[in-house]
Amino acid sequence: MNHFKFKPLQIFSIAMIALCCSLSTGCDNEQDVLDVETPSGDLDVDRDKDTGEVDVDVDKD
Repeated sequence: MNHFKFKPLQIFSIAMIALCCSLSTGCDNEQDVLDVETPSGDLDVDRDKDTGEVDVDVDKD
């Protein structure tokens, strides 16, 4: 009365889906330096931890 009989292809498929999900989450190497939200717009400053490169994003509403 074993209800959980998996075929090898099903086990492989489940393992590949789990692997893809864990790899797709990734690691974000950006550090938030400044995040300002105002009624007229937003300012976001990020720094890359590896290279030290600074990225500035300005969104006007």
